[in-house]
Amino acid sequence: MKYCIVIPHYKHETLFTQFLPKVAELNLPCIVVDDGSGEASFNEVKKLLQDMPNFHFIKHRTNRGKGAAVITGCCHASAMGFTHAVQLDADGQHNIDDVEKLLNHSKANGNTIVSGKPFFDETAPKIRVYGRRITDFWVALETFSFKIKDSLCGFRVYPLAEFENIVDRYFIGSRMDFDTEILVKAVWADIDVHFIPTKVIYHENTVSHFHYLRDNSMLVQLHVRLLFGSFIRSPRLIHNRIKAILSK
Repeated sequence: MKYCIVIPHYKHETLFTQFLPKVAELNLPCIVVDDGSGEASFNEVKKLLQDMPNFHFIKHRTNRGKGAAVITGCCHASAMGFTHAVQLDADGQHNIDDVEKLLNHSKANGNTIVSGKPFFDETAPKIRVYGRRITDFWVALETFSFKIKDSLCGFRVYPLAEFENIVDRYFIGSRMDFDTEILVKAVWADIDVHFIPTKVIYHENTVSHFHYLRDNSMLVQLHVRLLFGSFIRSPRLIHNRIKAILSK
């Protein structure tokens, strides 16, 4: 089992600069994917990483979305011979101290996607906390289960063989819909998903790339297609759910 880190980056150079020393302390190879941030942002991050041989910096020429950047990073990691990738966001919201917990769980369950299950302090915007609950409701309907404890946290360990299996078998959204869609379709593909509690911090100078109209419209489309897909697969999903209940 060979682990690396994959970080999608889009115009987060200020927070990434603060976040980088802790990432380096993990002593894991790291693939940073710049998702068309523009020359100024790209060059600033490139300068930060130029004396760090354990870091690999690649770029999209245009902005394709967070999901596309994660897929690029994970495919790059697989081609380099890694078996697992730790997904971290570039804005420093994830608790680096919890990486070891996710890694230990992954090492004991090598074919399982291990994801953070966030808990929040007073820095978290209430709209995001309540929005997660709404998303969790729809995800439960789309999987006929409560396997997914949180589908929005981008702090995960992916076994790359299983990751590529999902990406090859299903359409996966390339933007803000990615984190939710890949977990739902992991459940559809009978890939285990486990969750580890982790604290998420919203920094004062966090830059949000969420576009209210565009991205909410995209998320509505996401849940429409997932509900339609789950209806088609409902006999198998219900069978799997009953089998899981009886096996307990």
